[in-house]
Amino acid sequence: MSVEVPGEVRTERLVIRPVEAADAAAFLTWRSRPEVVKYMYQAPWTPELAEQKLATWSETRSFEKDGDAIQFAVARAESPGRLIGELMLKRAAGEGQAEVGWTFHPDVHGRGLATEAAAALLRLAFGHFGFHRVMARVDAENEASARLCARLGLRLEARLVENDKRLGEDAWASELDFAILDREFAAQSAV
Repeated sequence: MSVEVPGEVRTERLVIRPVEAADAAAFLTWRSRPEVVKYMYQAPWTPELAEQKLATWSETRSFEKDGDAIQFAVARAESPGRLIGELMLKRAAGEGQAEVGWTFHPDVHGRGLATEAAAALLRLAFGHFGFHRVMARVDAENEASARLCARLGLRLEARLVENDKRLGEDAWASELDFAILDREFAAQSAV
């Protein structure tokens, strides 16, 4: 799928754009927090890792093969230079399949911004990129992301029991897999 990512998407309160290498310091403000990365199965980021990741991520602007992911930076419309979160859209294995993900700075939780951003990401996935099915993988203990999936109209399709270990923990974690089809998203968006 060689459709290029749009330069910027605006919602009522947000500006969403592809990440740039210069976003590393902003991403570090949430990715360096243990409570944020706990459900991402990774260690908190260091400044060096942030620079490395954002330099790599900023180079991907289309989907050439399964596993390619486009990362987006999210800011409030009134302060587009101050990032508050991130979105991920990944081409999954299988024709027309994609995966979405999101992470936001804890200071903006509870304001509906993640819901607004993720809904815009789904519009991009189905409308701009033409995916047929979009899924989200959520740690079963991440209740906020599970509720977000429900608000977006994604249905719970699977519960993978003790399928992975969180980094630094000696306990198994379970995963919830949510998904929505293009026609389902179109029907709920038309209401």
